[in-house]
Amino acid sequence: MSAHTDPYERTEEATHVTPDTEFDDDRKTRVKAELDEVLDPCSCMSDHPISILDLGLVESISIDDRDVEVTLLLTSQRCTYFLDINDEVRERVEALDEFDSCEVHQDTSGQIWTNDRMATEQRKARRKRFHDQMDAAGVTPYAERSD
Repeated sequence: MSAHTDPYERTEEATHVTPDTEFDDDRKTRVKAELDEVLDPCSCMSDHPISILDLGLVESISIDDRDVEVTLLLTSQRCTYFLDINDEVRERVEALDEFDSCEVHQDTSGQIWTNDRMATEQRKARRKRFHDQMDAAGVTPYAERSD
């Protein structure tokens, strides 16, 4: 008999920056903390604010002397809020005394964002909201119906 595993727990190490990512460079840790304060605009409009870090949008943080580069993998390449997110990330990072500039780029490697990138607790909360809405509507999701 196999042990039950939590379907929301990561089974492989994340390749992007997560709330659990630890850096040897304290400056990257401070940048990550600022990114955790940037809320995804769409999540705010759905009344469930989530940071770009918890949502799994932060692909990488690079620092070269006093310049920072943040790469984001957006939920859609057509995200109309990229400029807003870009502005807030730049403003927050450039407010840190140790940096002169911050550039924000969209990941163009062809990767596709999936909810596997989200922080575990956020994925659990998202799934619970989905089930609560289905229950309230008296609907059983197709994938969970039994014969």
